[in-house]
Amino acid sequence: MVCFCPPRYDYFNIAMTDNHPRQHEAKFPAGQRTVAVAFCTDKNMEAPLHVAASSLLRHLDPAYTAHLYFLLTGFSHRDIAQLKSTLALTGRPHQLHILAEPSADIFAALPSLHGSRSTYHRLLLPDLVDESLLLYLDSDIYVNTDIAPLFKLEMGNKPIGFIVDGNVRYALDNAFQTLTGRSLDAPAFNAGVCLFNRAEWLKQNCKQRLLSLGAKFAEHLISHDQSLLNALFADDCFRLDQKFNLKVYPSNVKKDVPADGIYHFVGSPKPWDIGARLILPQARIWYRALKQTSLPFTKRVSWFNLNSWLRFPKIASGYLRALRTK
Repeated sequence: MVCFCPPRYDYFNIAMTDNHPRQHEAKFPAGQRTVAVAFCTDKNMEAPLHVAASSLLRHLDPAYTAHLYFLLTGFSHRDIAQLKSTLALTGRPHQLHILAEPSADIFAALPSLHGSRSTYHRLLLPDLVDESLLLYLDSDIYVNTDIAPLFKLEMGNKPIGFIVDGNVRYALDNAFQTLTGRSLDAPAFNAGVCLFNRAEWLKQNCKQRLLSLGAKFAEHLISHDQSLLNALFADDCFRLDQKFNLKVYPSNVKKDVPADGIYHFVGSPKPWDIGARLILPQARIWYRALKQTSLPFTKRVSWFNLNSWLRFPKIASGYLRALRTK
């Protein structure tokens, strides 16, 4: 275990974990309350991950300590050291746990997302992390609210909670949803923010049910694990406050975005895409947060990233749509 002491705090704990998380003894003040948050992402989302995790800490109630769990694909030891440094710069108490990447065979039969299957890793989190409530967050977010209230919720027998704000009729994967027997008027959600109730998730064998459904309908999973999660849970999940997953589209103007919430950058381009900061009004807050990270200049600027250039022609139509709204 390696310990660091950031400004204004004399307690900060970092731990490396394997597939069977160990109990870590951290010397925090008596009565310290905790939140538990997990991120699963790959190297292509390194800069967004820094912004997502550090903005969460900066807006968290200071009476709470954050237990942060990262399941990372393609990150080097140096990359992880930079992430630790970014979180230390917030000056907020936290524990950082790096989870071992699972075997690629688990999801080999399921379709990839931009060549990566890291999106499915969230389905493994309750098996890897020993926390009664665990918040999963996508990395394409900016946290502009305190998440502590989520950890005061009583979820009863619901194994997972989402922000339900749509229906199957308008979902990209509506053909799959109806194939599983769901109605076009059934509820739907974006799975980028979810709250696991670990005891119920394990009791109800949720992971295996999802994997079995995925094996049966692999060729229909347009929205990947989000399709599976909607099929099994949208009709009867625990419903979270909508402010915890505020969808921010490229076409949104600044006044459309509430002042309090988790901003989820959906659609393309996203703030970190090449040139997007020049046309997206909501990119300003993201770049302010990026400046507060420990990432070097070459990682902060998408022009230096080959993958950003490879992505650019694929999302060119998104730039055109965003420009038409100006």
